[in-house]
Amino acid sequence: MINLMKAELYRMTKSKGFYLFWLFAVITFMISVLYHEPGGISLGAPLDYSDDIKMDVAQTAMNFSYYFFLIIPVFCIISSEFSEHTIKNTITSAISRKKYFTAKYAFTLFYSLLSFLTANYLFYFVNRIINGSKYSSPVSDYSKALFSQLPLFTAIVSLFIFLAFLFRKGAAFNAVTIITPIAYTSISLVLYGIEGTKKAAEKLLTYEISTMISRLALECTDSYRTKCYIISIVVTVSSFVLGYVLFTKRELE
Repeated sequence: MINLMKAELYRMTKSKGFYLFWLFAVITFMISVLYHEPGGISLGAPLDYSDDIKMDVAQTAMNFSYYFFLIIPVFCIISSEFSEHTIKNTITSAISRKKYFTAKYAFTLFYSLLSFLTANYLFYFVNRIINGSKYSSPVSDYSKALFSQLPLFTAIVSLFIFLAFLFRKGAAFNAVTIITPIAYTSISLVLYGIEGTKKAAEKLLTYEISTMISRLALECTDSYRTKCYIISIVVTVSSFVLGYVLFTKRELE
């Protein structure tokens, strides 16, 4: 299993997706560094934070951009092997389906979260060097905001891994992961405009992904944080279990 993970790391660093992830991440945070304003992709409510919150912490609230960026490593590590039909060559008598799935899941999750944290800390230190303390917080404050999002991003990557094993086809995986949050928000906003479904839509929008990412980084109630973490745990565990059962029982094409 260790050898399989080493091979995955080597293959990942040689792929175009490796460079695309870092290109998108660096471009996104450098725009914020140069313009002294938090920026990124957001589908939920406009970012609202108090004046005492500095730009770097506010930028973590815009980390919904990484929802889309993290599709790239999952695609490169899992979906591409299905698309290229090389998976049958990997699974042999020495590497069972159980070991294969466990190694793939563990490596993909670890690599994705490490990339997420590294990119965010790279932004922090670049911003602190260029803009100084006026636009940067103590590293402890920044870390608190960043790590508060980690359970949610663990759930997001775990769900991506499950979907990669479910759809197998790279095009289907990309389409579903990209369209789903957009469709979720669009439907919720339509329901919000209807009097009879307004309350239900408010609840849906409260737990929309970009909203949870923003509110976890900024100030939110303990109750809301707990509910977000419960959702994250349920999604993480369910994704692993369902993905494991699906891959070990389903025939390879």
